[in-house]
Amino acid sequence: MIDIMLFIWIGFFILSIIVEANTMNLIAIWFMPGTLAAIVLAFLNVAVWIQVLVWLLITTAVFAATWRLSARLRHPKHQPTNADRVIGQTALVTETISDREQTGQVRVMGQIWSARTDDTVDEIPTGTDVRIMRIEGVKLIVTPL
Repeated sequence: MIDIMLFIWIGFFILSIIVEANTMNLIAIWFMPGTLAAIVLAFLNVAVWIQVLVWLLITTAVFAATWRLSARLRHPKHQPTNADRVIGQTALVTETISDREQTGQVRVMGQIWSARTDDTVDEIPTGTDVRIMRIEGVKLIVTPL
């Protein structure tokens, strides 16, 4: 006779797969190896406390062994690009920057960039010197000097 724990472990394994597939953040993957071991033990009619103990030990071991790797995959470090070197530079507005009209360009380091204002002003006229605060997508966010 098949023990009810076999179905519980299989259900837990399927639930782990569903959670992992829907989050893609390595949330439930830690439970899967231990759950597979518990399924085998349940199929062999091993005592429930041993199934749970093996599940806990394997899950903890997998978690401890792979935590650093998964943290790097979940939170990759920002890789600076050549574009990052314009942050903090002074630029010249070559086309009036208007957040309302979604227009504006600046020249910085010999290159023309699309630009938007930070939240302190709504419009910056042509000919104004600005400071580059950050990059959002392909647009520079600037503030007047």
